[in-house]
Amino acid sequence: MKMRPAKRTFRKIHLARVFGIITTLLISKFSFAQLPAIDPGRYDTTWWNRTPIRLIQTNLREIDALMDVDAYVKSIEAASANVVLLNVGGIVANYPTRLPFHYKNTFMKGDLVGTLLKRLHAKGIRVLGRFDVSKINETLAAQKPEWLYVGTDDKNVNYNGQVHTCVNGGYQQQYTFDILKETIDNYDLDGIFFNMPGYTTSDYSGVYHGICQCTNCRKRFNDSTGMTLPVKEDMSDPVYRRYNAFRKTTSEQLFTQVGNFIKKQNPKLVICTYTDAGVDLTRSESSSWLTAEYEWNYFSTDHVKRVIGSYKDRTPSNLLQYFLAIGYRHIATSPNISRVWVLENMLNGAPLDVYVIGTLANQEDRRFIPIMNDIYRFHKTNEKLFANLQPVSKVALVRGSKDEYKGLIKLLSEEHTMFDVLEPAAVGNARAPKKLEEYEALILADVSDMDERFIAIIDNYVKNGGKILSTGFTSTKDGIGTPTNKIRLEALGVLPGYETFKQAKSTYLKVTPTDKSALGKKEFEDFDLMMMYGDFLKCKVGTGAKGYLQLLPATMFGPPEKAYYTEAEITGFPGIINNNFGKGKSVFIPWQIGSQYNFKGHYAHKALFASALKNLLKVESSIVTDASPLIEMTRLSNRNGAFEWIGMLNHSGQIGAALLEPVSIYNTMLRFKPLKPVKEIKLLRSGTTIQFKQTDGWVECIVPKVADFEMLLCLYR
Repeated sequence: MKMRPAKRTFRKIHLARVFGIITTLLISKFSFAQLPAIDPGRYDTTWWNRTPIRLIQTNLREIDALMDVDAYVKSIEAASANVVLLNVGGIVANYPTRLPFHYKNTFMKGDLVGTLLKRLHAKGIRVLGRFDVSKINETLAAQKPEWLYVGTDDKNVNYNGQVHTCVNGGYQQQYTFDILKETIDNYDLDGIFFNMPGYTTSDYSGVYHGICQCTNCRKRFNDSTGMTLPVKEDMSDPVYRRYNAFRKTTSEQLFTQVGNFIKKQNPKLVICTYTDAGVDLTRSESSSWLTAEYEWNYFSTDHVKRVIGSYKDRTPSNLLQYFLAIGYRHIATSPNISRVWVLENMLNGAPLDVYVIGTLANQEDRRFIPIMNDIYRFHKTNEKLFANLQPVSKVALVRGSKDEYKGLIKLLSEEHTMFDVLEPAAVGNARAPKKLEEYEALILADVSDMDERFIAIIDNYVKNGGKILSTGFTSTKDGIGTPTNKIRLEALGVLPGYETFKQAKSTYLKVTPTDKSALGKKEFEDFDLMMMYGDFLKCKVGTGAKGYLQLLPATMFGPPEKAYYTEAEITGFPGIINNNFGKGKSVFIPWQIGSQYNFKGHYAHKALFASALKNLLKVESSIVTDASPLIEMTRLSNRNGAFEWIGMLNHSGQIGAALLEPVSIYNTMLRFKPLKPVKEIKLLRSGTTIQFKQTDGWVECIVPKVADFEMLLCLYR
């Protein structure tokens, strides 16, 4: 959230901006070789946790068995990568397997895995082996029908000769272990990655085939619950809710077994996949889709913050999907959004990670490769600054419903509020890097599913002095999504019962002078109505709590002669509730303000969100800045106290669906309180040192230019 500096400070900064020559004279060039020796401290005992990783995933096609191995290795070296992820087995074995139900690459003449592993290890590059047991070649599938997924049409799914297998079938439950044992026994891999774990119900064309109806699934679900397997995904159906929980539990059970087996075979092997269970590296993807109107700018920030904020013993492995979409695997997505997604990994302290179909050497669309190489080279040059990092944040966002969560990320980023992201399961969990009480405030992003333990943790957090901003239908369902028809968080200051006003056009929130006095006269001076286009919880304010902004539902909107409302239509149901609870505070917005902002990006919603944090909850910003909302900021420190830095990422250049080169942003003021007294500030991207003022523990400076990105390295006295 933005705060204005003191008048005297602002005048000085304004003068420096007007007379840009003054700023220029204060800058001195330096070379990276002149950077002082920085000791980030010893890394964790594992090579992968909180360490500088630069990963390239090459999804090898069958025909890549004929590759020029020299060109492959040189392209990896040119990218400054120190980890490679490549195909080993599953759908296609790229080594001479002896297992009868493991399909061997017919293009391969020798041992592709063995050759690449030897060459890459000789260059000091680690190798993760890729496995995919979600499908099996049709020639083998015909011999083992009991291994296969069965759709609701009672048919198997055969896509380009690859047949879907089932989580509960023998291929995934047993034969996977035979494949793993063979490869681990024969190849000195550094880790293992599993593609598409869990229940797969759609094919590569996006065609949905339904809940698996195979004999194994029917029996296991009935044995577990006593129920008949559902045929339709419907969260209003209690049987499907049980199945949804069953699906999660059985997936985690299988992958935990797989993980334990791998570690037993070789404890040093790193495990990576898209699940939360049994992994060291949590995989995710920043990718373009044919179904999306616009790209999600904060894809990587979203994915890596989830892991960094939730687990101290895991590392995010968030890839940039190089190609445009599943149906267009031979051309690249926009290099400008790709740049943003890779830089978000880096500036949040996560590994760099890019994934291509084929190899770097044989790409037919090469526009992004020089940009990627430049970022990877920067990371390698400054890799000590990416070791043993931790975010410097007083606010945590607890992930809830998709659009609400996305909108709140946008709001926090545009307001330059430093924040962590917590998975709901990480709240109060000992595996989280921070204790809950270390956060000044939590934001609950429409977290509807909450069991009694979760409820108690949040209420106790507020009682003991914490602050929460809760939105939407938070706490209205139990842990598996069954509606409870009441608001269960006591800290919110509302009575448990509520009615739902369903989304309707021409619905508003009325802003009164009293509301403006509480929320901020300046922020709300120019409007008296606010758009509300979503479901709304009509709830009653409890004793001692205060409600603001009254619901004005479904007013007339046409023809123009009839587009008006009367005072009688304004209800008494508040659009925001403020409450003191124990030693802490809460703000409850009983509608999805994040979804509204993600949908329309309206200034009134931003004003309300910022006011809730600053004026109602009294959350003080750790960074004071006049930076453009187009600059995304991050702040990280070395866990051993060696340094800290602020990242600045330029999101400009987007017009509609077009993603163009970023426009440089000049003379950005920053004011922040460092963790230790600062002796020097270096701008690593531009290669300069800047002057700064240090008063009462606060540092104040001007960043002359942010082209694509910048990093302000603070060296301590």
